[in-house]
Amino acid sequence: MKTLKSFTIFLLAVTSFVSCGPDAIEEVEFSDLFQNVADNIIVPRYSNFDNALSDLNLELNNFNNSELSSLESLQQKFIDTYLSWQTVSAFEFGPAGEISVLLRSNINNFPTDESRIESNIQNNDYNLDVASNYSAKGLPALDYILFHASQDELLMELADESRVNYMKDCVSNMKSRVDYVVNAWDAYRNVFVGSEGNDQNSSLSLFFNYFLYDYEQIKRNKFALPAGFATEYGIPISMDTSKVEGLYSATSLELISANLRALEDLYLGVGENGVDGIGIYEMLKEYNAVSTVVEGDLSEAIANQFVICKELVNEFSNDLPYEIINNISQVQETSNELQKMVPMIKNDMRSYFSVTVTLGDSDGD
Repeated sequence: MKTLKSFTIFLLAVTSFVSCGPDAIEEVEFSDLFQNVADNIIVPRYSNFDNALSDLNLELNNFNNSELSSLESLQQKFIDTYLSWQTVSAFEFGPAGEISVLLRSNINNFPTDESRIESNIQNNDYNLDVASNYSAKGLPALDYILFHASQDELLMELADESRVNYMKDCVSNMKSRVDYVVNAWDAYRNVFVGSEGNDQNSSLSLFFNYFLYDYEQIKRNKFALPAGFATEYGIPISMDTSKVEGLYSATSLELISANLRALEDLYLGVGENGVDGIGIYEMLKEYNAVSTVVEGDLSEAIANQFVICKELVNEFSNDLPYEIINNISQVQETSNELQKMVPMIKNDMRSYFSVTVTLGDSDGD
């Protein structure tokens, strides 16, 4: 966690009101944060994910349905790619947020639609770019095709070339979008780093909102929702373990853990090269930010809560659907700790950064 080289706060009134919250700040320049995040986190992570998709595509092209080892290698490449996705899911602004790209909708729309996938494959007549196929493509579709049956059954199914071709089309559909984002960041990088202020289109607002949104996806859609702890406009939603991410590959908790680590490194400013640079943590230190959730320093409270959440997720011995059915008390404890982070980000951090929440779930928290 490095000392800021240039962290300038322009006050609406006088210097003594720096830590008073949104009414005290007229304009904020976070150029050191944005530079570290862009150069050492966002761009390298997108490049790594793009490479993972290339490796997955190569594995598909080399797939031999007569060899179990070939299937196992393909399955592992898929899991590696799904884990890599967790590192970039918080960056759906700029190029990734363009209407023709929308990475989250096109790459990780879960739960997947089994019947539509099978219909697409059987009819061999589909357009993966239309919104009606969001739930029948991307990583969740491959999760289904590669893991929904026993390995022997899968090898027999994948003797049908149309199933392999459908996976290739899904990978191509993802890669074309990620290629575009990787290339577009060459120009968008300077826009992102040079952004000033805290209005809804500023880098500060976009960065904060998608950080919050990605965390709330973990807290709600990936964990609380399938466990039956989520609500929709105040109405409880029944438990449904089929709604977990990575359902068929039984990787839901592994994916959650990877997502938490990626957000933690982003918060701390740790780059893909392992260098500890400027992150949100340092910004909150500059504000002398105080938590309203736990007593004391907000920057430390959030850092500690990441550690607590990761440890609880990693304590489970089985995948999430099994734990929901057989270990609901530990699932509830973990859900409570994941929820505890939300007001630290959504209320406390937002107040000091003086930005507006523009994205969110329907839990009302």
